[in-house]
Parts: sequence; structure tokens; C-alpha cells
Amino acid sequence: MSNRKCILSVCLCLVMLTLAGCVQAREMTEEKQDIIAEYSAGIVLQHAENYKRRLEKQENPIVPKATQQPQATEAPENTPELPQAEGAESEPALNQVSLDDLYQVSGMKAKYVSFKSCSKYTNQIAAHKGEWLYIVNFQVSNTTKKPLKVDLSKRGIKYLLNVDGSEYQAHPSFFENGGMNFLKTTIPPGASKKAAVVFRVPEKAKNPGSAKVTVRDEGKCETEIRLK
Repeated sequence: MSNRKCILSVCLCLVMLTLAGCVQAREMTEEKQDIIAEYSAGIVLQHAENYKRRLEKQENPIVPKATQQPQATEAPENTPELPQAEGAESEPALNQVSLDDLYQVSGMKAKYVSFKSCSKYTNQIAAHKGEWLYIVNFQVSNTTKKPLKVDLSKRGIKYLLNVDGSEYQAHPSFFENGGMNFLKTTIPPGASKKAAVVFRVPEKAKNPGSAKVTVRDEGKCETEIRLK
């Protein structure tokens, strides 16, 4: 009851103020009239029970839950690899031929004779500290009835020594004829000459379990010689 009385009292006061201000209504701007009306309505609503209940219910507004972001699907761990073409990186094997077919010098016959493992071969050819020498001996013969000029110095033929799986390249020698890898000589009719290839290897390789020499005409053909 007290709330209703208060509301009625406020309303009567507002009516009286409205009547008293009728004379000045024309002088007041519309903006001021709106402010007075809004203020008056606020006072009335503060004493209304229903209005208080509405305020109490809205003190804890419900906050909408944030929508969860969809998780990205992970790619499978075991992704199959694309097959590689067979032999894409491997080099084609060279044809295995005889020494004569490899050198291709008309009238010359070549053969492997022997090898020597040593620390010193001549005064000019000796192993340095921690080194060892392999001397591989060949023989070249002139099968014609005329002097035969032989020049292998510009052929670029390679000599590779394989000792127990380790490979070594031939070294230039101090032989008068240039050695087999740089052979440049003249062979009399029906005669033969010796030619050698020198390899310098670590001293630990002086007692091999297996050793072989590969003579290779790069990109064309090769021949393998077992040292014994």
C-alpha cells in the first residue's frame, strides 16, 4: 500500500507541475520538455514492483557460449612414397673387353705380366713416409714387320687399383717411355717393351687380402686384372 501511495503522490506532483508550467510551456523548447518527461517517468518506475523484478532478473545476463572452431584434420603419418624409376641414378655398366680391344692400336699386343709391392722401386720412385708402392708391369709387343709408333699419352685411359675395397688412382712415373698410362715410344719390328704403372697407397695396404687393377677407357669400355 505504501508503494501505491508514493506513486499517487508523485503523479499528483507531476500534474501540479504540469499545470503550473502551462503558462511557460510555450517558452520551453521541445528538447527540455522531453527531458522533464523522461525524468518523471523514471521516478515513477523506480517505485513499481514489477519494474524492480525485471531489473533483478537481468542482473546476470546469459552470455552466449562461443562457438568452437572446427579442428583441422591431420594428414596421415604414413604417406606412401612415389616409386622411383629403376636405374635412374645408377650409371650404365661398361663393356668388359680385352686389353688389345681397349687400346685399339693396330699392330700392338698388350698383356699384364706381374706386380710388385715395395717401399722403393728406383732411386727416382720411392715411397714417402706412411706410403707404400704398387708397381704393375705390362708388356707391349709389335706384331708387324715395321717399326710401330705408340702414343697413349693423350688417350686419357685410367688405371685404378682396388686393395681390399679401397680404390687408388695411378701416379705419373719417371719412366723413360712415360709408363703404361702415358706410353709414348717406338717398338722395333717383332720386338717387345716393358711398361709399368705406379700406385701410391697407405702403408697399411702393403699386405692385401685381394687386389685388382681396372683399366678404363672412360665412357666406352674397361678390363679388370687380378693381381697375383
